Amino acid sequence: MARPLRLLMVSSEVESFARTGGLGDVVLGVSRALGQRGVDVAIVTPLYGTTKIPSDDLHRWIGTVPARVGWGPDDVRECGVVEVRLGPGVRVFLVDDPGLFQRDGIYGDAQGTFGDNELRFATMSRAALSIAERLWGGVGPDRGPDVIHAHDWHATFAILYARLTMGQAWSDVPSVFTIHNLAYQGVLGFDSLDRLALPREGYHPGILEHRGLVNLLKGAIALSDRTTTVSPTYAHEILVPEGGFQLHDFLRTQSYKTAGILNGIDVQTFDPRTDSTIAAQYGVEDFAPARFRNKEALFHELGLHEPRAPLFSLVSRLTHQKGIDLILPILGNLVQGGARVALVGKGDPDLERALYQLGGRFPGRIATRVAFDEGLARRIYAGSDFLMVPSRYEPCGLTQMYAMRYGCVPIVTDVGGLHDTVAPYNPVRDEGTGFVARNRDPLSLLIAADDAFTAYHDHRSFHRLIERGMRKDFSWTRSANEYLERIYRPITQLRTGL
Repeated sequence: MARPLRLLMVSSEVESFARTGGLGDVVLGVSRALGQRGVDVAIVTPLYGTTKIPSDDLHRWIGTVPARVGWGPDDVRECGVVEVRLGPGVRVFLVDDPGLFQRDGIYGDAQGTFGDNELRFATMSRAALSIAERLWGGVGPDRGPDVIHAHDWHATFAILYARLTMGQAWSDVPSVFTIHNLAYQGVLGFDSLDRLALPREGYHPGILEHRGLVNLLKGAIALSDRTTTVSPTYAHEILVPEGGFQLHDFLRTQSYKTAGILNGIDVQTFDPRTDSTIAAQYGVEDFAPARFRNKEALFHELGLHEPRAPLFSLVSRLTHQKGIDLILPILGNLVQGGARVALVGKGDPDLERALYQLGGRFPGRIATRVAFDEGLARRIYAGSDFLMVPSRYEPCGLTQMYAMRYGCVPIVTDVGGLHDTVAPYNPVRDEGTGFVARNRDPLSLLIAADDAFTAYHDHRSFHRLIERGMRKDFSWTRSANEYLERIYRPITQLRTGL
């Protein structure tokens, strides 16, 4: 009987430990689903000052593991390792280097972005390879990982070191690189090569060099066996100038090995039938009365009036990417038309102020909460009629899937994962799961919102619209099957026969 496939997963974020957004959700969700399929998954991530560590089923490794992040004899960091078992087939290994990671933040703190992030994540990545060697008895035929899977620029070093600096056995290990957001590429100066133990031979336009600088993400894409994006549509959007962030020409040369695999969500944690954070639990068979009780409770919590009015909500990071400024001009129209609005998010200070000002202009009709509050987000999904997701670009997006799971109808722009997850509502054919703006501008979003208003008042059709969204399968099982059958097995079968 063949042994399980061994997967080394490297990420700067892991849900339940430390995260700032969807990256951590993806890493944990797909790893758990793969573990249930019999894969032996080792997730490596730093032990931050903000990391939440479970109180049971963990132990600290005896001794340390080396992480070479420079060419000099003293450029080796000795890192502690805390191992946590998460269930069938999945273990998390926390890299303990207090000088680099014991800070009040993942990428930065109140004073701004940390100035040594490249060193911090090079250490995480190099330590990940040392952890894999110790865990699986070295590296080579029938030893070590069968696949290295690195996520976003922070983990690019795992592929770069394996392919360029650690010898033939590591160079032969198949690797996968996932682009979660192409806007963040890990761009450094030429001096970073020697400082981070990256060979100068890799500094050319085919690997690390881009516009006179070192581009870590480009290097990982060039050297990986397969590259994935977090939705099929995003895999195409990055090939054109508008979505390619100056890498579109290079990415077109790599498109033969690029696949878009849609993210999933944790359907056990995000389940309105069992969610203890909402006022009333419900399923797809009996959602109407319970969702109205949740709506009444949400109106009371936020100080909104008239719960019979349609509620349009936003739960988002407040950034340019998320298109928050595109909906600000239309919120007054919605309120004057009889809607209520709930705005929850945190981010750009100017956008935070704009949301506060709207709440002040329309008391009882617009409620603003500048916060990252997962419990409130779930109550928004359970009690709102519509969730607005006006992104300029969206590699995948999770909030629209959470919303549909809870019976909240999404209003989205037609980009990336929003295109792949939200089917446009067609009242004539009685099909679709949400409302899709034709363009990324306020007028298109207002038209989509007006269509949502109309649908809201056709109770039978609106009921069926909600039901279709709640029945969609967004589980990680689907995504894990695609990774296993489309990505991991094809690149490993030549080396191991797994």
